[in-house]
Amino acid sequence: MTVGMTMKQRFLAEGNEIPKCVNEGCCSNVKVTNWKNWSFRSECQTCITYRWKGKTRTGITPHKKLYCENHDGRLGFKCPVDTSDWTSFMNCLDLDHIDGNHLNNVPKNVVTLCKMCHGRKSMNEGDNNSFRDSRRDIEDA
Repeated sequence: MTVGMTMKQRFLAEGNEIPKCVNEGCCSNVKVTNWKNWSFRSECQTCITYRWKGKTRTGITPHKKLYCENHDGRLGFKCPVDTSDWTSFMNCLDLDHIDGNHLNNVPKNVVTLCKMCHGRKSMNEGDNNSFRDSRRDIEDA
C-alpha cells in the first residue's frame, strides 16, 4: 500500500465504487462500517436513521421487510422464531446479501433475515469467510 494512502483511497484506487443504498429511489452511498475490512451496510445513513425512527422518506421505498423472509424455509431450514408480529424484534432483522458479496447491493440480491437465520446462512454458505472478495482483510504495507 502506498505510504499515506488510507484504506478508502486504496479501495477506490483499485477501481472499486462504494455501493449505493439498496432502497428504491435513494441514490446515496451506503454507510461504511469498517474500511479495513471493507464492511458496508446495505443502506445509507439517512435511510437507516429514518427506519430506526419509524419514519418514511418521500420518494424512497425501503427494501427491508418487517419479518424474516426465511419463514417459509427457503434457505433449507425454517426460521426458528415463531412469531407473526416482528414489531418488537425489528432490531433482530438484518439485510443479507444472497451471494455474500456486499458490493453487489441491488434489491434482487438482498433479503431480510432474522439474526439467527442470517448467522446460520452465513456459516453454511461461507459468507463470513475473510477470503471472499467483499470481506478482504487488508494489511497495512
